[in-house]
Amino acid sequence: MIVLAILSVLFASALPDLSNMLAGRQLRSASADLLAAINDTRAQAIARRRVVTLLAENGNWQQGWLIIIDANSNRSPDAGEAILYRHVAAPERLQVRARFTDNTAPAYISYNAAGRSCRAAHPNAANFGTITLELAGAQRNIKINMQGRARLCDPALEPATCASI
Repeated sequence: MIVLAILSVLFASALPDLSNMLAGRQLRSASADLLAAINDTRAQAIARRRVVTLLAENGNWQQGWLIIIDANSNRSPDAGEAILYRHVAAPERLQVRARFTDNTAPAYISYNAAGRSCRAAHPNAANFGTITLELAGAQRNIKINMQGRARLCDPALEPATCASI
């Protein structure tokens, strides 16, 4: 009984650390998945020589995201428009915020045939900004520059170059 009591106390004290570790892994995984989708969107635009768009599922990044060829530039997957990739919903407690030069809802990331980030309706107008993912107090940012290059960073480790929105 004494051994069980000691083990239960040790387990109870380790539970918060285990929870934080799990949340950290979920945040890193979701951030890496979204960064991979951004890079895939850019690669698809270059390969297909046309504008390709990454959209939040139903306008909400927590519900997942999809890569589409948005022929009519309305930032919505319509009948006849190819869906190249669909990502499932993110972890329930994950918060995702996006701020781009084009803040038109719903949030999106488009790339033109040259691999530059652009506005959905204007392939020659730049659209750059930051996507912030937050879970259990930890954050990761995906910064997209004017050239369309995306990088993943941790604002706690790089406060000067990885500012949150």
